[in-house]
Amino acid sequence: MKKSILLMAIALSSTTAFAQPERMGDKKERREKIEAIKVAYITEELDLTVEESQKFWPVYNELQKKELALREDGFETMKTLKDGGNDKEVEKALYSVADVHIAIEELRKSYLDDFIEVLGAQKTAKLFKAEREFGRRMMERMQKRDRPRDNGPRGQAPPHPSQDRPMR
Repeated sequence: MKKSILLMAIALSSTTAFAQPERMGDKKERREKIEAIKVAYITEELDLTVEESQKFWPVYNELQKKELALREDGFETMKTLKDGGNDKEVEKALYSVADVHIAIEELRKSYLDDFIEVLGAQKTAKLFKAEREFGRRMMERMQKRDRPRDNGPRGQAPPHPSQDRPMR
């Protein structure tokens, strides 16, 4: 049964991954693709049983929905920081962003008992580790994607091998 859940999650993520949006800039489709991959990753890392999955995913998805709403508030505030403003406005925005971070951590803490009840303490700890690892891997992947193809200084192509030989 565990394998069938994992296979369903992988199938969902692979179909989402291959169904490329017309514009990769479409945030909603990109978010859905990443979420499907994340579901497969967490399911595999936690080795969830069918019963655990049925109880865990609704709680986890509820948390993620609330977290996203808080993060979007933080993104709006960050936009005001980009626009600049006087020192008082920037200071207010900085405190607002800090408040969003605190609210997210308090929200996650409020769900801790639910996760421990469904998964137990060991798997809950694995969940947090899997989330961090997934985030780290996604960041590495995005950084690799954004790097220039060549490693020359200032984006210049490396010298041609014939230019390295001394002239005779």
